[in-house]
Amino acid sequence: MNPALSSHVAGLLLAAALCCVAAAAAAADAAPASTLAELETQLQQHNPQLLQARQAWLSAQLAVPQAGALPAPQFSLLEQANTGGPFDFRRDSGFYAYPSFTQPFLWFGKRGLAAEIAGAEADVAGRQFDALRLQLQAQLKLGYYQLQALQQQQRFMDEDLQRLEQIKETSRVRYANNAAAYVDYLNAQVAAGSLENDRYALLKQSQDAREQINNLLGRPSQQVLELAAAPDDGPQLPATPLDQLIELAQRSNPAIAGSQSQVQAADKSVALARKGFWPDFALSAGAYTDPRLVELRSSRMYSVGISIALPTWGFRKEQAALDQARAQLEGARAGEQASRQQVDLGVANAYHGLETALKQAQFTRERLLPQAQMAYRLALAGYSSGGGTAFSDLLQAQSGLRSTELSLIQAQNAALQAYVTLTAAIGKDPDSP
Repeated sequence: MNPALSSHVAGLLLAAALCCVAAAAAAADAAPASTLAELETQLQQHNPQLLQARQAWLSAQLAVPQAGALPAPQFSLLEQANTGGPFDFRRDSGFYAYPSFTQPFLWFGKRGLAAEIAGAEADVAGRQFDALRLQLQAQLKLGYYQLQALQQQQRFMDEDLQRLEQIKETSRVRYANNAAAYVDYLNAQVAAGSLENDRYALLKQSQDAREQINNLLGRPSQQVLELAAAPDDGPQLPATPLDQLIELAQRSNPAIAGSQSQVQAADKSVALARKGFWPDFALSAGAYTDPRLVELRSSRMYSVGISIALPTWGFRKEQAALDQARAQLEGARAGEQASRQQVDLGVANAYHGLETALKQAQFTRERLLPQAQMAYRLALAGYSSGGGTAFSDLLQAQSGLRSTELSLIQAQNAALQAYVTLTAAIGKDPDSP
């Protein structure tokens, strides 16, 4: 084969291989856009905090049968030789043995109360798991909506940059026609450069939001994350009145349910402490050879006994344990009341925040944005045609339009975040059945 042709073919093959490698790398780096529901599923499956809380709940559940089980029985064997050493098993040594079996018992009702306390504590762990799940889901939704809002700001910033380029071109044309000063063109360049500088901060915020979402999903912070387009319909104020939402939160919020279980556990602990004044006991049964016999014979003597673990002198330890249990019960009741008040306040604040954000978004969308758009169009037309509009007025109109567009995005994002906060405070979606 012609060497030149061989070299050409080899070059084509190498180029094709490099293209394949580049395509494979691009395909590996490209990630499918994820919806919020898909991200929530990944959160529940891979978040390490949630996995830890789930295992803690399972561990607490496994403590219930342990608390209600009988104390472990005891078996003992004592051997003795009258003439030889302790291991002299000859018949003429007068060997005999004492086997015995002992079963301890707690006072009546103690085991049942201990199991009920462990069950209530397992419920507390379960409600803590539910509360953590709601908290992490709320953080994920807040990060998701924040990233969506930042991406929307980037799109509006691109549109604003196009407007500034149009202003630059208009000022350049007018300067070329001796209809405007060169400083107008320079000011337009400065405004465009300032907008480009703001883009860097916006990109940094977007990167931070992506890293936070990846962290919640249990993934490396630099893993590629693309979000699917969010639905156009924004949140609405719940049809349920605020007072009924607060009542719903009192029934649905896992923090309150956990506080109630904590009160139940503390109440059972008081009952168990009262039973501490009653003694525990143990029953035993054994057999032994009569030590008066010289030889080991088949006849045995048997014994049945009971041992009682009496309370301490003056019941000082038991009384202190009862006082401690009562103090813990009062603390648990105060904690439940604090949880109810905190949930009440959280629901009210989130509701009013949602109400305010929705009003601001509606006012900006229906009143301010049309006025800012009209002001910009009139200023641009007046400046372009030499109708007497000053360049500073045009830049002010452009800046006002950008501020209004950003205010609308921020108000819509604030409404979404307030709705997420309201859902977390209630413990469920207020609009779900």
